[in-house]
Amino acid sequence: MNALNIAPLLSLTVGVFLFVFILFRRSGLGSDRRIRYLLATLVFYFTLVSFDYYMTLSEGGNDWYFGISYLFYHLVGFLFYYFIVLLIKLSISFKKWMLIVIGITLLRWIFFYPLFENETMDELLTFLESSEYDEWLFLEYLTVSLLNVFFFFLAFYRFRQAPTALILNKNEKLQYRWAKFILIAFVVLQLGMFINLFVNGYSLDTYQLSMKFESLLIAVFFFIFTFSMMHFPVFAFSGDFEDLPENTKKKYAKSSLKDSSELFRQINTLVQEERLYLDFDLKLNVLSEKLGTSVHHVSQAINQNSGMSFPDFINSYRIEEAKKKLLVPKPDTIFAISLDVGFNSKAAFYSAFKKMTSQTPTEFKKAAKRS
Repeated sequence: MNALNIAPLLSLTVGVFLFVFILFRRSGLGSDRRIRYLLATLVFYFTLVSFDYYMTLSEGGNDWYFGISYLFYHLVGFLFYYFIVLLIKLSISFKKWMLIVIGITLLRWIFFYPLFENETMDELLTFLESSEYDEWLFLEYLTVSLLNVFFFFLAFYRFRQAPTALILNKNEKLQYRWAKFILIAFVVLQLGMFINLFVNGYSLDTYQLSMKFESLLIAVFFFIFTFSMMHFPVFAFSGDFEDLPENTKKKYAKSSLKDSSELFRQINTLVQEERLYLDFDLKLNVLSEKLGTSVHHVSQAINQNSGMSFPDFINSYRIEEAKKKLLVPKPDTIFAISLDVGFNSKAAFYSAFKKMTSQTPTEFKKAAKRS
């Protein structure tokens, strides 16, 4: 038997296993459940694709549900980008993106409505050959594929540019590089799928062959991707004690740190007196070395006493400093102020300011003038 013939069934089996593994494995991916659910949703979609391919190949395309997974193809890029955004603790306007996604979904379903009358793949291919829908369908596929690739690449860029909360050790650096490689591989995978259909066209034979190859690639990729993400140290981005693996968290929770409030007082004093928050590259490691304690103890003290992660805790000092600079008679530019108070970009400053005050810096200045 040709090994490719069982590729869709293999991919389907792997997908179901990974979906259950993500949802029920307690450690990994940090404390934010949305990250876990998004990864599970991505795996579920590609499991649906594998099911679609398996049923289409086994029935020869003589069923009404062939290609049904393609109706949700445009969601992959959005979901993947949002997954990375949550992983690196980047804030975005969720409601705005939801409206955009719903709008694109409705437009695509309206576009595909005339095709729903074709109950088999042969009927669909005959219809496409005898109408101009073939060209429109290819243009639609091109647009959605490029949109997905754009979001995959943007996710990689955000991941690569995201600041870490601590200086990575050798093992964490290796995991970080591996995760970046996986993200690039995801972009290449999507480009490969697009190029394959572009070169081979829509004939039944070439489409069936491409489904077998894609199923195999999907199974391999998502197994590696899921394994990598489940073992990625989210704590390195968030600096949040709650994002540590359960076994590590329990070990430090029962450790020598009996009264975290005293350590938190020392942290506050150190950060304020030495104005450490003005260093845009400040890491947890720096505080732990200066205080002669572990990184995890510092994180634990900050989380338990301020209710914030390490980056948010440091940003709270930066924002207070920025407020003073914004309210002087002739303030510097917002970009200059953002650099002065310890941010390495205007975008990071705006995001943190909005998160801390529910206002942009400009809105804060206008509100201060009115009061």
